[in-house]
Amino acid sequence: MRADNLGRLATLRDRILDRAGVRPDDTVLDVGTGQGLLGIGALLRNAPDGRVIFSDVSEPLLADCRAAVAEASALTRVSFVEASATDLSPVDSGSVDVVVERAVLLFIEDRERALAEYHRVLRPGGRLSLGEPLNSWMAVDRPGYVWGYDVTEVIDLERKLHDVDEALNAPAAALVRGFDDRDLVAMARAAGFRRVEVQTDLQLAPPPARDDVDVFLDTAPNPLASTTRSLIDAALTREEAERFVAALRDALRKGRGERRQAMTYLRATK
Repeated sequence: MRADNLGRLATLRDRILDRAGVRPDDTVLDVGTGQGLLGIGALLRNAPDGRVIFSDVSEPLLADCRAAVAEASALTRVSFVEASATDLSPVDSGSVDVVVERAVLLFIEDRERALAEYHRVLRPGGRLSLGEPLNSWMAVDRPGYVWGYDVTEVIDLERKLHDVDEALNAPAAALVRGFDDRDLVAMARAAGFRRVEVQTDLQLAPPPARDDVDVFLDTAPNPLASTTRSLIDAALTREEAERFVAALRDALRKGRGERRQAMTYLRATK
């Protein structure tokens, strides 16, 4: 599973950077950098004199990026900014050639403000390239399914988990499902981008077979969501929990179900 995830992230990184058209000597701003996936990739593309600004609200994540960049011996071409996507004030207006980000707007209420900030920091002719999961399509309620795995044999228990999840996480769920690709186009145009292009990938496929039910139970689909184990603890009796986990384990081992994957890639020019 880890190898699959790393491969998927590498493909996503390259798609975003390819669409950004990162060139040697470009100054690139990586918004919501996290562990630096895009920014470190950009450093390989804008050498020898290009710069990358790593921006995130988390100082510990920025510290991780510093360590990774130090290993790559590229500290002379980087800077680190603790800032949110909706307030990039540490970055001067018209000072960067490229803005890139991955799965940032997903967790922001004021997405229009973030896109306006992306537009502000770009030089005339600068490019924005981002990739955002489309939870408006991926995360629709499908009774009897957990993350795409088919547990319809215990649909009564799955519905109990669903109801508790809705009660605990309704505002967060509404946030991460709150836009689609057409909304992104409209927001980018409203922010002042003069050329906007979106490509959306939608995929339906059986989920991967796996034999790590405990890892599955302790992993949340996004940072705002509850883990399946916490929902079980809140919604089910001990006997119900045992029955649900047995059904889930079987579904995971057999790769039984149907998983939705959706990613939108937006490219825009100032």
